[in-house]
Amino acid sequence: MFPSSLTSHFHEKSHEWFQYPRNEAPATTFLRRIAEICESISHCEVIFLKDDDRFSGSRSSESLRLFVMSSFAMMMSHFEMFQKNQFAQLVDTQDFMVDSDDMALAKRLEKEGCAVTLHRILVGRGSPREPGQIIADSLGSWHNPSRVNQYFQIIFPKLNVYSKPAIAELDLMWQLRHSIVHTGGVVTREDAVKVSQLRKFEDRKLVLEGEFIMEAGRRLHMIVKHATSLLETAVRDRFIRPEDGEDYEQIIQGIIGCNSSNHKWLEV
Repeated sequence: MFPSSLTSHFHEKSHEWFQYPRNEAPATTFLRRIAEICESISHCEVIFLKDDDRFSGSRSSESLRLFVMSSFAMMMSHFEMFQKNQFAQLVDTQDFMVDSDDMALAKRLEKEGCAVTLHRILVGRGSPREPGQIIADSLGSWHNPSRVNQYFQIIFPKLNVYSKPAIAELDLMWQLRHSIVHTGGVVTREDAVKVSQLRKFEDRKLVLEGEFIMEAGRRLHMIVKHATSLLETAVRDRFIRPEDGEDYEQIIQGIIGCNSSNHKWLEV
């Protein structure tokens, strides 16, 4: 009875928060989610840290830190979804690219370890999915930015969507997320040696403040903006302009647009 007692508490409209607007670029959707998370933490800071009788100062600070850690884990989960959705979008629009070759694309995908099983196809029945999403879900290592670079090179062979500095930042973020999700917020000795910035924090518990989530949100804005700018240039170089009068810019923005309510975080 335990599982059913949990599901009985699911909000009947909870799925609406995860529904992505049609024709909205993956980066724009992702940055909107990041802005919502950052705004939520700011709201919690105002409520929790008020000087009143409801909370003691230490209890409020600890509660806020727990929210920050959980929010950061969600933030990185949305980043993983962004990467998959952006890759899927590019796969699904290959027919609109010059020199499109499905056989060559299939061979490059297989070389990178893509194995689409019958099970992955069958579970999608009744809810049609585009091939790009099935392919993206069949690839692993989305927590490895160097590997993600290789995935996007399947489509644009000479392009690195993440620079070396960005890879270093993302490696740190993914390791922090791993420590939150898998080791109770403790940076274990084994995990500390994986990222140079964490080597002096082995066997120590993470304490993340509200300022951290804001800086993480800002940095993810910058990383995604840089990556999508490179991809946009590559897409424009190969995209076949429609001849039926369809809005070319609207199509491009739907594939690789990058907008956010936090405009300052997108400024280079």
